[in-house]
Amino acid sequence: MSTDDPQTSADDPQRSTGAEAANRGDAESRPLSDEEEIEAARTANRFDIRRLIGGLFVLYGVILVIVGIVGSHAVKTKAAGININLWTGLGMLIFGALMIFWALARPVAPEPPETRGQGSGRIRRAPAT
Repeated sequence: MSTDDPQTSADDPQRSTGAEAANRGDAESRPLSDEEEIEAARTANRFDIRRLIGGLFVLYGVILVIVGIVGSHAVKTKAAGININLWTGLGMLIFGALMIFWALARPVAPEPPETRGQGSGRIRRAPAT
């Protein structure tokens, strides 16, 4: 196409550039299919913050329990005769297990098709006190 040609890419919808297509937002305005929605929920569940926090607490809890069991007697009784590493490790294990259980019991679910796109879109604020 030469510069003398009166027809430009803006006039011809088939000859639009990538930037013009991105400005139209074709891909963003398309709703997700059910398969895409399920895959997005699976990905969100893999990196759910509850799993990450639970895993870290379990890891640190195991380390503290091991230190509490195999540590020297002087370290074990340093905190007023209480084996603080053991008890803190057990508490961290329980908390981490609860976080992981919560993430597995209530996973992130895709939005039901009948309610997709509904809602006011407003941010609701707590009433002033």
